[in-house]
Amino acid sequence: MPIRNRHLALPALVCLGLIAPVLIAAPIAVTPWGSGLTELNQTWREHDGDRAEWSRPGFDDNSWDFVDLENQGPAIEGSRWYRRRVSFGADQRDLRLLIVGGDGTYELFVNGTRVSGPALLPSLLVRRTVEAVFPIHSSDGIFEIALRTRIPQGYSAWHLPQFTNVTAGLPAAVEYERQALEGQRLYGLGPSLVINLLLCLAGVSSLAVFIAQRKKQEYLFLGLYLLLVGVSNGLSAVQSSGLVPLSANVLVADPLIYAWVIAQVEFTYSFAGRRVSWLWRIYEAALLALPLFALLVWTGRFASDAYVLIEAAATAPVGLLLSVLLSIWYFRGNREAGWLVLPSLAPAVATALFDLGTASINLGWQPFNFLVDAIRIGPIGVQMADVGSLVFLLSIAVVMSFRFSRGIEQARTAAELAAAREIQRHLVPAVLPSHPSYAIEAAYLPAFEVGGDFYQVLPQSDGSIMVMIGDVSGKGLEGRDDGCLHNRSAPRARR
Repeated sequence: MPIRNRHLALPALVCLGLIAPVLIAAPIAVTPWGSGLTELNQTWREHDGDRAEWSRPGFDDNSWDFVDLENQGPAIEGSRWYRRRVSFGADQRDLRLLIVGGDGTYELFVNGTRVSGPALLPSLLVRRTVEAVFPIHSSDGIFEIALRTRIPQGYSAWHLPQFTNVTAGLPAAVEYERQALEGQRLYGLGPSLVINLLLCLAGVSSLAVFIAQRKKQEYLFLGLYLLLVGVSNGLSAVQSSGLVPLSANVLVADPLIYAWVIAQVEFTYSFAGRRVSWLWRIYEAALLALPLFALLVWTGRFASDAYVLIEAAATAPVGLLLSVLLSIWYFRGNREAGWLVLPSLAPAVATALFDLGTASINLGWQPFNFLVDAIRIGPIGVQMADVGSLVFLLSIAVVMSFRFSRGIEQARTAAELAAAREIQRHLVPAVLPSHPSYAIEAAYLPAFEVGGDFYQVLPQSDGSIMVMIGDVSGKGLEGRDDGCLHNRSAPRARR
């Protein structure tokens, strides 16, 4: 038997060599799973470049490389095509194709016909991977699927995959799968939107307080800070969920990070009643130049990994250094400065840690990858940047409410002092009367803003002078005992 097998081996190899090209060119027959779905991620043919004839059915792609769409890693800049032939049987002519891929990075052809919907978009409009369902038809149940792709530099710079899943199947099953994948993609978006909406509302409220009290500039910078953080983090969240283009994060959300850091510096100094030092002015000017690096990343002239580290290094110091300054001011007698020590740490440090986690993933630093994971609060996942913003919002709400209450109390006290001064102005003569027989002089030196003593010098009709001295009993404006007015009338002075 072994000898017979060796004699048959050579003819078998010859036959296999003759029919191999036919087997490779033939469509791969698949049978939908019991769920009505079949994954089509494997055994795709791939080739760099862009030629129109690559969409035609029957095109010989045997020289192309085999790839698995879901395991290609980060997308590479440039144009390329993917092809696959698949047979579902003659009774499966109308199906649905579910593609999870970068929106705006591919076009779809089925049996040589371009399917409406997916398109190659300008780089400013390209989004992350999202789910899309397309109807596909074939008269014999054989489908030749071709994907024409083009990856812009702004997409490949952030190490994003182009495709994560391709599935075909019956319409109802594919729609259920699409909804499940969409739910996973958008599940964590709700908490982020709520937190950042609260930040924006708090920012508008703070600006309204500033409009009512123009001298309180801390409310102006606090309002700007809260609005900028809310818009920046909210826009980043919806971009990460594939709802808006990638460019919204690079060209808007990222530059706003540096703007809210500057607003935080201005708010801290205004809150403490101090002028911003020239060193901080230099730091603020440097922050304004950093968005240029984001543009360089978008155009492929600067590595995104290095940019993320620069962003972390530029934003982390503000939280740490401001907290140190606030502690110093506190120990020097500014008690209100101590209220901001812990709130100042949260936002900038949280953003810096998230950037460090992003760089860790891109550079392969395993120990820091967890920094980009959502923090689980029960069944809800919240991003670290949103946690930092929420901590700041809650703590600053307490601080500013207490400060606002103190401001109202101070305003009320000032109003009472003004009223007391007005009363005292009537009780204490501004000009003493003259008399030919007497030299009259008076000195009034209250120990506080308003004294409780008063006097009057009143000329009489018989030529004498009445000097009246009084004292309001009690301590301060709120500490009057019984409101009694004690007066001591001096005897009339006669010639």
